[in-house]
Amino acid sequence: MKLTRSTASRASNRITFGVFVLFFFVFTVTSSAQSPSPKETDGGATFAFELEKEYSRFFSLSIEEEVRLISNRVNFDRSVTSLGADCSLFDRRLKVGAHYAFIYLYNDDYLYEPRHRIYLNILYKETFEPITLSWRGRLQSTFRDENHGAYRINPKYVLKNRIRAEYAIWGSPWKPFLSCEFSNDLNDPESNAPARFRYEGGASWRLNRTDYLDLFVRFDRYTSGKDPNAVFLGVEYKIKL
Repeated sequence: MKLTRSTASRASNRITFGVFVLFFFVFTVTSSAQSPSPKETDGGATFAFELEKEYSRFFSLSIEEEVRLISNRVNFDRSVTSLGADCSLFDRRLKVGAHYAFIYLYNDDYLYEPRHRIYLNILYKETFEPITLSWRGRLQSTFRDENHGAYRINPKYVLKNRIRAEYAIWGSPWKPFLSCEFSNDLNDPESNAPARFRYEGGASWRLNRTDYLDLFVRFDRYTSGKDPNAVFLGVEYKIKL
């Protein structure tokens, strides 16, 4: 097969992206291992439903509802209702989006508090059959209610980076996945080091042409002594129209 300049360039970009993902994974695991960790580890569960509607090959809208339960917060931790718009480019390898989320949570002052969050996503993926690798960068701003808590920083700006690997099993509706993510506080005057590391593993089950069910285990590791680590069992139902 003749190797054209375009195919050679694409192959080079895929190799570069694969090396980047490997470096990112090693960096995340190494940084998490070196960070001080609280002794306490809590447990909980998360349940989510997402509906995504494609209006063209390049544009889609989505709505998602998520509820988190955790044992040290009278079982209820938070609910998150989010709306978003995404635009896909370059044969859907690149996706950019803007989202808004309304958060209702049980805060550290033992009060139920509403919050508002705006975030921008950039997602890039490459497929190396049968594995798909993706990177997602997220810049988010969270506005917290001063009537329900005392905060040094408000609004709070956070940068998140996540890599994810998916494995397509030939002839099977199941697709296992593994991801890792770290979050940096951008406007904390004390430190902008990674504040949280998140690891997630599970599988996506394609029920039919439009419906998917994700089952996963999530581990949140905090570098601050204030927040305990947390292990979540999660279920998410997705409909893509």
